[in-house]
Amino acid sequence: MLFSTTSDLSKRKESELIVLPFWEKKKKARAATTLTAFNRHVAPLLATGDFTGEFGRTSLVYAKEGEKEPRCMLLGLGVEEKLTVERLRNAYSVVAKACQKLGLVKITLVLPNIVELRHVSVDECLRGIAEGILLSNYTFEQLATSSDRTVLLKSVQLVGITSSKLDVVRLCEEIAEGVYFARDLVNKNADDITPTYLGKAASKLAKTLPNLKAEVFGRKWIQSEKLGLLEAVSRGAQEEPAFIILSYRGYARSKDHTVIVGKGVTYDTGGLNLKPTGSIETMRSDMAGAAAALATVTTAAALKMKVNVTAVIPSTENAIDSKSYKPGDVYAAYNKTTVEIGNTDAEGRLILADALAYTLQNLKPTRMIDVATLTGAVVVALGEDMAGLYCNDETLSKQLLDASQETGEKVWRLPLHEPYKELLKSDIADLRNIGGRAGGSITAALFLEAFVGSCPWAHFDIAGPAFTSKEHGYQPKNGVGFGVRTLLNFLQKLA
Repeated sequence: MLFSTTSDLSKRKESELIVLPFWEKKKKARAATTLTAFNRHVAPLLATGDFTGEFGRTSLVYAKEGEKEPRCMLLGLGVEEKLTVERLRNAYSVVAKACQKLGLVKITLVLPNIVELRHVSVDECLRGIAEGILLSNYTFEQLATSSDRTVLLKSVQLVGITSSKLDVVRLCEEIAEGVYFARDLVNKNADDITPTYLGKAASKLAKTLPNLKAEVFGRKWIQSEKLGLLEAVSRGAQEEPAFIILSYRGYARSKDHTVIVGKGVTYDTGGLNLKPTGSIETMRSDMAGAAAALATVTTAAALKMKVNVTAVIPSTENAIDSKSYKPGDVYAAYNKTTVEIGNTDAEGRLILADALAYTLQNLKPTRMIDVATLTGAVVVALGEDMAGLYCNDETLSKQLLDASQETGEKVWRLPLHEPYKELLKSDIADLRNIGGRAGGSITAALFLEAFVGSCPWAHFDIAGPAFTSKEHGYQPKNGVGFGVRTLLNFLQKLA
């Protein structure tokens, strides 16, 4: 998308729509910008009291022939004192969606008088507006044959700032591209987005950006390195598994190293513990953690962040065949921990355990963060809007929660309740891969904790917000790209 700026309203270029912001005050609309040039258009509507500036509400009026814009949209920002970056995202998401319905590609946004706001800075205001537009300006229609496609915005002119502020918007654009990339990976067919595809995608990305290196290993390497849990899960699939390492060295002089481990189950049947109808149809999304990890590292490289960050992706299908791994059997992890299989549909924690153990021993992480669509239990607890966070380090936890607060990606910290470790005990092995229905998200996190040693570690269970059943504000239905913006925000603060 092309963003441009002008500080002078009279010098704006022609477009298809101009958007004017309003506050709500005592159930009446109050202009959030100077309206002199538009009084003749909006005064009759405001006089009726039909538009009050209520948050997220819009009204459309039409100009006379010869005006720079044939349409003028009044946008309600709500009560001024309640304004936040997240509310700006959601308000301007309404604008983007309205433009899609009208088929508009070129618009002008008159910015609110930001300098007058005390609790939202100029940069924060720009970020909220830009992200609201960008994150909503997405659709996945690649698999449809209809020629009736959603029209997306191509040009946005911002009135009220100088071009020096475009750096803030450019950053938002780069991050949005990373989110689109993650969304596309999740939304495409599982027959196409295989472990092999993810490996090739990582290798291709490494060739396009500086200081980015990809290593992709197949079944023979997985067997020789004794990643026994990943190998076990992959046995029933015709598709070859892959172990992908995508590293960005943006600060070679530093030993600080963040490793993001992303669950890459490209399709999950549940294995021999087959998922039922109603649960299996969306399982192409079970690699959303891998998509977030790849997008985060690639975007960090594109932004030339001064950090060292690596994505580690254990990737496989969890399929059914005569070779499928079996409930009741025991398999050994990379760190030699033996695991009894209580349920083959608890496969994500198995491949993550191998990846975490491998990372700990070989990649010298300062911290590890895993991202996974891990449990239905977390969706029962928190719903579709929110991810669960588990963490063994208070500093890391605070940093990630602060990042999620700034990005609007909702995260709730849940406890690593030590007494529940008893639920993972096995009569015949070191651990069992399930702990029963009660506290299922917690026992899954406790299972992973057994493979991280003393390294600071955080686990995002994104089963709810990674792939949603309906739109939520600027988040689309289906693949959301959840986690990319929070992880990038976190990395920016480290830089």
